[in-house]
Amino acid sequence: MTRFAAFGALSLGLAACEPLTDEAGVPLLEDISPRALAALPDGVPASLLIRDKNGCYGIAIEATEPQTGAPLMDADQQLICDP
Repeated sequence: MTRFAAFGALSLGLAACEPLTDEAGVPLLEDISPRALAALPDGVPASLLIRDKNGCYGIAIEATEPQTGAPLMDADQQLICDP
């Protein structure tokens, strides 16, 4: 069981704006915290990060509107949020 499976889906609404992109042209969130980047599982690109209106991060699992995904947790199983 992965550390995300026990928490179910997290619904995250994103505001419309000009997105930053990675080297492949995939949109990125602006101002991603170093803590969130460090918590990404191996092989998961930063372009899959999503953030809700409370500043909490998730990993997108499907292309829906609003985007949904698994919550991003740190090594202590705490949800990663930026104020």
